Amino acid sequence: MNSADVVFSSRPHDPPRIIKPHPSTSSTTPSLVRQQHESKSTVVSTIQTLGIPVIDCDKLARLVVEPSHPAYKKLVAHFGPVILENQEIGQPLDRYKFGTIIFPDEAQRRVANSIIHPAVRDEILRRLLRLWIKGTSLVIIDVPLLLEGDLWRIVSEVIVVYCPPEVQLERIKARDRLSEEDALARIKAQWPLIEKVDYADHVIYNTSDMETLKLSTLTVMKAIKPSLFWTVLAYFPPITALLATWIIIKRHIKGDPRKARLRSTLSSSGSNAPAHAS
Repeated sequence: MNSADVVFSSRPHDPPRIIKPHPSTSSTTPSLVRQQHESKSTVVSTIQTLGIPVIDCDKLARLVVEPSHPAYKKLVAHFGPVILENQEIGQPLDRYKFGTIIFPDEAQRRVANSIIHPAVRDEILRRLLRLWIKGTSLVIIDVPLLLEGDLWRIVSEVIVVYCPPEVQLERIKARDRLSEEDALARIKAQWPLIEKVDYADHVIYNTSDMETLKLSTLTVMKAIKPSLFWTVLAYFPPITALLATWIIIKRHIKGDPRKARLRSTLSSSGSNAPAHAS
């Protein structure tokens, strides 16, 4: 199976439209990448009405920090029992306390991500394998940090759902009952939405009503739906391995859009620098 990902992003004054829609050329495992929780339920529920499985990485992230999981022990070993409920070993993770430690501190957040991301990635691969064995040709992976975790390199499509930053802020404050300062800290812990658009093969603009959002989602799902030929062909392990290898090579050749933009900026700055007389 190939993979695609969906990212939520937002330009406040742009009308809802689809950027770069194109048909997929093979069986696909799309994944949903979003900035926090803007309109996740609408997009995911619309996808699920089509009978397409969705792997929710928020649920996987909660799974891997349960006391029975190896990642839990690694987190406690580094951060200590202060991140646990009642500060007792064996108790569940105190997610609010944990958040107040890692979101304002980039170094601590990097440590936490180095423990949680690989554990979540392993859980994703297990579920993809099960779905592939069942003959599933299209799977959405709902990943908040697909780009930050560098997983964009192994998916075939990136879909960005673009939501205005001010709306995003209010939704996080309401959902998690956070102060504006805490909500902003969580937003700043992720890449700016506008930068995620650089990685997108498709963009869904969430700047209108829910019906428009649903219609845009259905349009993208139609664009990436694999043909019957590729669905059957990808069910054979050697072909699947070749397709997966091709995705990785294609992404590698395309390169990292952020680095390309940085090189372009540096090049422009250099060419515009004043010459010094000798």
